[in-house]
Amino acid sequence: MSGHEEFLDYYAILGVPPTASPEEIKQAFRALARRVHPDVMPGAGTSLLFRLVHEAYEVLSDPERRAAYDRQRQARWSDPGFALRGQLLLSRPRLPALSTSQILYALLTIEMPPEAQPSRRPVDLALVMDRSNSMRGPRLEQAKAAALELAAHLQPGDRLAVVAFHNRAEVIWPLSPAEERHRLHSRLATLEAGGGTEIYRGLLLGFQELFRARRAGASAHLILLTDGRTYGDEDRCRELAEQARQVGIGISAFGIGEDWNDELLDEIAARSGGISGYITSPEEIRHRFLEHLRLLEELGAEDLRLIVEPTEGVQLTALYQIRPELRVPPREDTGWYLGSLHLSRPIQVLLEFALPPLEPGWWELVHLDLRGQVPGNPSRPVRAQWMVQVPVLPEEPLTVEPPGPLWEALARVVIYRLQEQAWAAVRAGRWEEGARQLQQVGTRLLELGATDLAREALEAATRLLQGQAVPRGQQLALKYKTRMLMLPPPDSGGSS
Repeated sequence: MSGHEEFLDYYAILGVPPTASPEEIKQAFRALARRVHPDVMPGAGTSLLFRLVHEAYEVLSDPERRAAYDRQRQARWSDPGFALRGQLLLSRPRLPALSTSQILYALLTIEMPPEAQPSRRPVDLALVMDRSNSMRGPRLEQAKAAALELAAHLQPGDRLAVVAFHNRAEVIWPLSPAEERHRLHSRLATLEAGGGTEIYRGLLLGFQELFRARRAGASAHLILLTDGRTYGDEDRCRELAEQARQVGIGISAFGIGEDWNDELLDEIAARSGGISGYITSPEEIRHRFLEHLRLLEELGAEDLRLIVEPTEGVQLTALYQIRPELRVPPREDTGWYLGSLHLSRPIQVLLEFALPPLEPGWWELVHLDLRGQVPGNPSRPVRAQWMVQVPVLPEEPLTVEPPGPLWEALARVVIYRLQEQAWAAVRAGRWEEGARQLQQVGTRLLELGATDLAREALEAATRLLQGQAVPRGQQLALKYKTRMLMLPPPDSGGSS
């Protein structure tokens, strides 16, 4: 149990959200005060908890004192210049007093508050396209058409560069103002497919186009499109992604077809703060490019890192980024790297903690510190903080149903891990084991209401049981669809 120099969250003490009505606060106080009364629950810890419950109610039941406390609370946990808004939802608002360890889950949802949403910033965009022999035909033609349409959607002040690569890389269109896009058509018309695939060469040229012309206040991003595997330069691709992040350049990587290295593209995107994805057909290229431009236009914060500081005896045992896509974020000395926050796409993080034996009382378990910066302005930081605080009661039930959004986040993690294990088993020749795991994936997806995706998983399981291989494209589709499976926004059950 920590000392009380930390700011106390009165809402967490009563187990109500900051939006709770006066009646909800009163009901929570009456129920909790009876349970933690020293006559009912003797002990030093419960005496302190009883005083804290009364203290919380005295403040929150008085409109003027509550308003003053809310202002103090907001100032305590947010940067005054540019705040992020977060909602912290726990798997249970109160914990049982146990002599053994127990698990606590926390779901943190981060978004831009309406009053802090910035105006659109100029976009510097480098499009790096694979032009190897396997791109010949509709893929390359659709990529060129998508590049032209992407250029047409840029606004005054934006800039675009286009790089094409096979065994070598070439700047087809140097970083130029959007107003000059009318000459891009003739440059793309001469582009033909041929040769092998060396992704690093294309990434390096695209990075250099953005890096050499960096400007304050603009968002810089690189979009990679490939349908092949690069050989021998994977480590250089990873290193370049790290360098790009350090100078504020994000990389998003998209694969098309079936013969590309999804693990490498995932890693490039994660390390640089971008996203990765699977494009199922040439016709989809245009949609993905324009969708990505829209996200860049509504960039709210970037270079976000979550610092997790457990108190003595508490251990962080797992951390997943749930939204906008499910992944284990890269871990650095300065925290877990979460990438960028967009106005229409909140970030959601699921944390699992192993707690030590706890006596009755009020416990502060974990301090969460989120840090980042305004896009294009490293000197203007953004920040938000939360303290995980819970009461511990001796007669609290050992098991309770977690809130819906947290249960669904856990379900998504289980589904994604199951399908990863299934494909690993298939690659190792254990088809029956992979089929059973895919059947579990399908069942759990049905429970979430994702019927179409469930059908795909069950069809893949049936193929394996019949001794038929699952096409690589179907495997990729299932992987990226389960990763991007969206959850409904959390209800008002946590602390902000």
